[in-house]
Amino acid sequence: MEDLYSIHPGISRRGEGGAACSVASGVAGDASSPPPPPSPADLTELMKAQIAGHRRYPSLLSAYIECRKVGAPPEVASLLEEIGRPERRGGGAAAAGEIGLDPELDEFMEAYCRLLSRYKEELSRPLDEAASFLTTIRSQFTKLCGGGATATSPHSGVMFAMEGNVQGRRVPGRRPDQGWKGGIGKSGLEPG
Repeated sequence: MEDLYSIHPGISRRGEGGAACSVASGVAGDASSPPPPPSPADLTELMKAQIAGHRRYPSLLSAYIECRKVGAPPEVASLLEEIGRPERRGGGAAAAGEIGLDPELDEFMEAYCRLLSRYKEELSRPLDEAASFLTTIRSQFTKLCGGGATATSPHSGVMFAMEGNVQGRRVPGRRPDQGWKGGIGKSGLEPG
């Protein structure tokens, strides 16, 4: 972490106050002329380096990737899985950080990991409920059709499988002499 503080000479180390400023500016003992404040871009880069070098960064990245995988198509999910592999990320820089040197950053990293974990749960809940609902509907549909309407995929011909069970039976509300295709008039609603 000491290396990160030395990235920009205008940022003082914890507990050193004005001494760091005078050493960084090259003026010994002259606390009256502090160096110019660092630019926002420099501070942003410093924060990025501190976060990327933190020991909890791999778990933060993993939690973020897990959030992104929720509801993603299989191709995207596998790509995210590939990105999330530790050997692909290059975990060497993350292992260098030590917990305790910057308690505020430690607290931030832990809180953000917890937040991402809860967010993933919240994102997953409606999808899990929908999947459960569809499974229930499919089993009820199968029971109603006597097991003849089993589909192997969501877009397979369920109606075609059901048609095989309906043939030979009288469908309520239709005359036997009325054809399936001839029953629609010009308005689309009139019987033929």
